[in-house]
Amino acid sequence: MTEELLEKARAQFHRGDVVFLHHVVAVCFPELCTVKAARKALRQGHVLVNGSEERSHDALAPPPGSQLTACLGSVDAFIPDVEAVLRTFNAKSDRLEARIRLLRESRVSGWAVVNKPAGLHCRPCGFNGKLLTLEDYLPAVVGPPLAGSHCKGPRACHRLDFRVAGPVVVATSQEAMRSIKAAFENRRVKKEYRAIVCGCPAQPGERLQISAPVEGEEATTELEVLQVVPCPHYGNLSELRLVPITGRHHQLRQHCAETLGTPIVNEEKPLFNTAAGAWQKRTGIPLPPYFSRGRGCLFLQATQISFPDPCKDSAEPAVTVQVPVSQRFERLLRTSARAFQEGWRSSGDGQTYRADASSKDCPCTVLPLDGSVGKGDSKGGYLESADVEKATIIHTLRLRCAADILRMDPLKLTSGNHW
Repeated sequence: MTEELLEKARAQFHRGDVVFLHHVVAVCFPELCTVKAARKALRQGHVLVNGSEERSHDALAPPPGSQLTACLGSVDAFIPDVEAVLRTFNAKSDRLEARIRLLRESRVSGWAVVNKPAGLHCRPCGFNGKLLTLEDYLPAVVGPPLAGSHCKGPRACHRLDFRVAGPVVVATSQEAMRSIKAAFENRRVKKEYRAIVCGCPAQPGERLQISAPVEGEEATTELEVLQVVPCPHYGNLSELRLVPITGRHHQLRQHCAETLGTPIVNEEKPLFNTAAGAWQKRTGIPLPPYFSRGRGCLFLQATQISFPDPCKDSAEPAVTVQVPVSQRFERLLRTSARAFQEGWRSSGDGQTYRADASSKDCPCTVLPLDGSVGKGDSKGGYLESADVEKATIIHTLRLRCAADILRMDPLKLTSGNHW
């Protein structure tokens, strides 16, 4: 304990003549940098003053020359061997967007930007207390700040939806945390997303602005249609660039489904069904049945975030971090367009079939993939009895092939597959 530390505690916590022990503990030990954490350590007997426990919450700071000892293992929230746990997590996939990785860092300013994979919460929630979150992995990714008051471990400054991957801003100093949160409140943080939606909200190149309340609060989203491809099930799939002006919970997903009537591919079924009214109004036909593509991952990804550097003047250019769009987006669009060109279609009740007018083996132009084969002419009647066995074999092969492909992850499709 030195006179300098005592003066630092007095200045940091705006104390006059009286400085309490927990103020000094918060200054001396970065792992206990908040008053709450310091008081908790005192209550649990984890702080020793000259070798003796001191549990009193109103104990005064010891004089200079005293020895302070803190047992951090019992109050530290870091999971054991976090680096090994992180390596195990990242080894599950070779896709960049599926890995927790450092995108940019400023240890002087006390912030970093980290990629959050889909299927991971940013911070603990009331219902996921036993699940690891992004914050649990951050100590193995982000280093401590070189200046300012340390946070008790790296902290996510905002949330990104559980099913969405993308960059997340992390604070390691309290000063950076306050500055970045103020930037969010003042709408000085800009984010950009990429999505694939069912249907076609506008022509490629067109830009729209959606202003529709979300859970009773004002919400605005800007979007640009990047490309539109045909789809056997929904008619079209569209790739959108989405820019939320406000930051409401599930704002982009609700605006796409409820307002535009073009739900995001693999959207949750209840939210998907809310698109029925807007879809019917826009197209004049009912919303096709719910259909999951690939592994069921939501085709929505955060791709860019811009925010003011906490240690620089507000007139300085913002920090911009961008990540590449997942390859599965382009593969889904390519697979969908190819399937449509090869004649795959979906009926109103969700039944998938292939319109094949060039087949020489079977005269049927429409082949329902439900395993049923009758005798018919080229308009869907019945075949001659001599062709039933051959048609049954053809239908069985096509049924097996189509059923496998329609449920296959687009990332696993190769040139040897039917699509």
